[in-house]
Amino acid sequence: MKKILNFTVGFIGLLSFIIISAHMGLAQSVQKNNEIGKPIPSEVQKITEKSCKNCHYEPGRLLALAKLNLSKWDTYPHEKQAAKSKAMYNEIWKNDMPPKKFRKKNPGAIPTPEDVKTILDWAKSMQPAKK
Repeated sequence: MKKILNFTVGFIGLLSFIIISAHMGLAQSVQKNNEIGKPIPSEVQKITEKSCKNCHYEPGRLLALAKLNLSKWDTYPHEKQAAKSKAMYNEIWKNDMPPKKFRKKNPGAIPTPEDVKTILDWAKSMQPAKK
């Protein structure tokens, strides 16, 4: 009877250790995946404030904010920042941002070619390294 009790206690202890270890490993990986990303660099921030603020900063346009809310950038995890910066890259590369109607009404907000290069370089740097 004593051997069965010792075996049961030992087995439960080992099982508890395995479960706790697995849970801690999972919690660490979830925490790592949800780590807050990097703030927007000041040179990029200046450009976005000039060219993107009316729509993509609060209290901007709802549809634009739903796609990209630069006011909340600092709260996004790395993965979300990478995805959003990739979308920014694609929109700017295709010359779809800022939109043509916005450009007509706000010629001073049109990013210069240097501004575009700065944003594209930054957005590209936000992408994870390829393995």
